[in-house]
Amino acid sequence: MSSVNLRKSVQFLAIAFGLMALTSLATLMGFGQARSDRYLESHLTAINELQGLRESLKDVLLTSQRYLMTGEKLQFATFNESVDSAKQHLFTLKAIDGGQYGNSERFRAMANQLGLTLDQLVMDARLLQEKGQNSSKELLLTTRELRDASLLSRNLLAMEQEEASTVRAYISGDSKARGNALPMIVLLLSACSGIYALFLYTGGTAGGGVGDSYLEEGEREREKEGEREKEKERLRNSGASSGPSKVARSTYSGLAAAALASASASSSSSSVSSDGLASASESALRRELELAKEQLERLANVDYLTEVLNLRGLEQMLLAEDNRAHRSGGHLIAMIVNCDNFKKVNDACGHVTGDIILKEVARRIKGTLRPSDHVARVGSDEFIVLLPETQLAYGMRVAERIRLAIADHPMRGPQDPLSITASIGVANLPAKISSVVEVIALTRNALKKSKTSGKNKVTLAREAPSASGEYEALTPRSIVEQLTDVTSFRTVYQPIIDLSSEEITGYEALTRGPDGAFESPGDFFRLCIENDILTTVDLQCLKLSLADIPTMAGPMRFHVNLFPSTLLETPIANLIKLFPEDRSRTTFCIEISEQQFISEPAFLRDQVNALRQAGILVAIDDVGFGRSSLETLILLEPDLVKVDRKYVSGLSTEPAKARLLRRLTNVAKSLGAEIVAEGIEDRKDLPLLKDMGVHYGQGFLWGELLQILPNSEVSS
Repeated sequence: MSSVNLRKSVQFLAIAFGLMALTSLATLMGFGQARSDRYLESHLTAINELQGLRESLKDVLLTSQRYLMTGEKLQFATFNESVDSAKQHLFTLKAIDGGQYGNSERFRAMANQLGLTLDQLVMDARLLQEKGQNSSKELLLTTRELRDASLLSRNLLAMEQEEASTVRAYISGDSKARGNALPMIVLLLSACSGIYALFLYTGGTAGGGVGDSYLEEGEREREKEGEREKEKERLRNSGASSGPSKVARSTYSGLAAAALASASASSSSSSVSSDGLASASESALRRELELAKEQLERLANVDYLTEVLNLRGLEQMLLAEDNRAHRSGGHLIAMIVNCDNFKKVNDACGHVTGDIILKEVARRIKGTLRPSDHVARVGSDEFIVLLPETQLAYGMRVAERIRLAIADHPMRGPQDPLSITASIGVANLPAKISSVVEVIALTRNALKKSKTSGKNKVTLAREAPSASGEYEALTPRSIVEQLTDVTSFRTVYQPIIDLSSEEITGYEALTRGPDGAFESPGDFFRLCIENDILTTVDLQCLKLSLADIPTMAGPMRFHVNLFPSTLLETPIANLIKLFPEDRSRTTFCIEISEQQFISEPAFLRDQVNALRQAGILVAIDDVGFGRSSLETLILLEPDLVKVDRKYVSGLSTEPAKARLLRRLTNVAKSLGAEIVAEGIEDRKDLPLLKDMGVHYGQGFLWGELLQILPNSEVSS
């Protein structure tokens, strides 16, 4: 063994003995014991507080239900003491280890669930005080709420058992549990130093110093060089003429091969290094893109001010919850929350104060709901709340809790506290709800009643009239209720005739409103527009038309009507789902009225393309002569063009009208669209229409409107 290795071996042995001495001294002096004591004390405190919290929760649940059943003041006082005790235990747990214990994900989830449970029970007690003993049965905990409370108690017990396991590990001497791992680390280092010193002492070279490796390598090279010199001398002495050249060639070949191998290894190492850098850069870029995508998705679905869902986010949640309710057969409850006199607050205190109040209102609404519920801001001071898998009675209770949460605690204003109240309308949503507009329309009727009856109230949509008949008179509310009552609608049908053979090729479904003042389609839809329920009623008419289609004997075309605003406000996927999945015998066509276009027709291009991809035809209805008609035809490229009746009726007696219609049919044919002429009442007009290339026709020439479609047993 070289002197260098011997000297290093002695040095490492000295380091090992020094570290071992340091370990012994630290152990004797109790190094880290204070930290261990604090560690043990904090975990024992956590066990005691978790036990107390679990017992307090049981007391809260028991005294709450006793108070709801008896209404005794003594039970109410005991209930308040139990709630205060539970909150005190929760506060102590949060403060353990300077607040570190309360920062764990599991503890925060437990604390949030416990806070929601306590707030719910406190609100139930307040509701009992307001409404009296008659409402006690309605306020008792449901089976689902009892399951949630039981799950919360089990979570507390599991946390308590984990803390007990940690204390047992501490008592059994686990160094990690004691928090005194530093002497163990030092002892491990000393052992490594001693092993390395022994390795050097025995003469090993693996892992030796860099200088030693270079010296030993140099010695070996010198020995090889001496051997090569001796070999050359031997060859020269032997007189072999070809020996030197062969040896030179052999030596040169060996050196060249070694150089090539070295270059190849260097190139391979460089390639691996560059590939690794490229892979790492690509992974980092992919992570950044994922984060950016998540952030953009959040910005697209969340209201920037109140941090709740916006309209787009609510549409997605509505679609998911409606599908879930359809599969499970559960109920989906919706409510609209509107702040009372909010405009006065903005005018008196400014919009900055108004924004702060909206944030606080949103926070209080979210604090009242379950994790599975959804809340979205749909207007300046309006919120929509969705309660999936919820019975109507429980939904009314949640609405009352939201009203109390907003009204009970005044909000801080610039000078004086501000008392904010809210009016709430609740509705049990029907199956296959298609858009947020429908939800708003169904709940707004109840909201209007809350507003007109004094505000700061909760009202259920479509309640029965009072005994005094207050709502039996014709009022705006009763009008809206009649217009949204689908049971009073009826559907009539007009045949679509192939002009070449005058045979029926399809039917157009036309909706008629309730008998009386609303029977006329013009008056019916005008009132819907005035009361902001056009989309809701239009979708109800579509569902009614599609529900009444019988099984036809042969292939048949079926036309339904939709307003452009309905296409814009309803997610196209929800709209397509309303049509039957099996469309092998029936071809569906959606007619969009050209007279109802109030904005750029290009806005409908994506919706029209999506309908075509789903196999649904698109027709432009009531087409006339003007810039808007031509622009609509060019931009939307419909499958059918339906010419308005005023340009068809009396065609044989008015040559000017015939010339205009011929130009229009030429434009439609150039776009590849089929043409349907409406309002045909005179057989004399048929030859001209056929000559112009009009394919189909509708009108009273072939009879009155049909009340019932022919079924599969009746020939078309």
